[in-house]
Amino acid sequence: MMTIGKILVPLLLATASLASATSYAAAVEAQAKSTVNVRTGPGTSFGIVDQLSPGELVDIKECAPSNFCFVEREGTDGWVSSNYLIPVEEDVAPAPSDGGSDDPDCSFGFSVGPGGPSLSINCGDAPPPAPPAPPAPPAPEPEDEPGACFYTGNNFGGQELCMGLGTRNALSPTFNNKISSVQVFGGAKVRLCDNPNLAGTCKVISTDTAPLLPSINNKASSLKVFVGPALPIPPPAPVVPSTFSTGPIDLQQTFAANLDNGAVGGPGTDMWYQAVTAVEKYLVPKSGAQLALGDGSNRGFAGCSAASFSNAPIPLFALSPGTYVCARTNQGRISQFRVNGFVGTTMKLGYTTWAN
Repeated sequence: MMTIGKILVPLLLATASLASATSYAAAVEAQAKSTVNVRTGPGTSFGIVDQLSPGELVDIKECAPSNFCFVEREGTDGWVSSNYLIPVEEDVAPAPSDGGSDDPDCSFGFSVGPGGPSLSINCGDAPPPAPPAPPAPPAPEPEDEPGACFYTGNNFGGQELCMGLGTRNALSPTFNNKISSVQVFGGAKVRLCDNPNLAGTCKVISTDTAPLLPSINNKASSLKVFVGPALPIPPPAPVVPSTFSTGPIDLQQTFAANLDNGAVGGPGTDMWYQAVTAVEKYLVPKSGAQLALGDGSNRGFAGCSAASFSNAPIPLFALSPGTYVCARTNQGRISQFRVNGFVGTTMKLGYTTWAN
């Protein structure tokens, strides 16, 4: 009879070596079940260099315990999740015996499962094996879960930072003010802010973007990866310029005051304390300056910047102690003064004028 050992021994040795090793080096033809990433190493933490198309044929050269296999192909070689590979089985012709009849029914099969590669052998008149159970749907790669990758290059290159849902209130020096492109997956969105703690100017990214908009490109100092509706982005805090001049002004009746330097009289005055009669008195803008009484509240720089200024005089009866008035000086600066009170015919004011 045929010495079946001539067939079984090398195959069983191959089976034993596959079972005991953490990887294998025999080339096996396989095809892709669906679109899957080709990576630089055996895991999703490694960079993406290409993708397999559904049905694309590859040669499996090596598999790692992480269930990733190294494949050779027409395009860029690399590592692919074995969950997305289907081995292409081939029959093995048995070797002839020393005088007995050949057994044409010996064949082998190769499969890649969650535990790694395996080899099966079928020979002789043994009953055929039960048909395999329908394969379970491939487990999604971890990148199918919500997350994002950030790159210092403007086309998904350079240094890479990948993370799932979460917040980085301060970025490391490697990425602070250096993120230039972003990839998102699993329905995630990204909020990038140019200040730590998600403050300052922020932008929400919901698709792969390379490069980022100039307003956030190479400017991000904090970030958040999230799902669901876009997080509200608060408007940037108004920029308050430095104080140009501030202090008290004792404005006597019939005199004029300069809100750029606090002087009473002299050139460049902005408002005149006019007395038409002993009862009818006004605060009159002059030299191109303008005033805005509004509701008389303390509006600060931002409120006074948005005030409706006018050349109209303000009657004295509207300027009770505690009233604030916005002004635009004849030099174009924003100013505000408070009526602190009256001593005789002198109006006592406190003012602040901000730099342009």
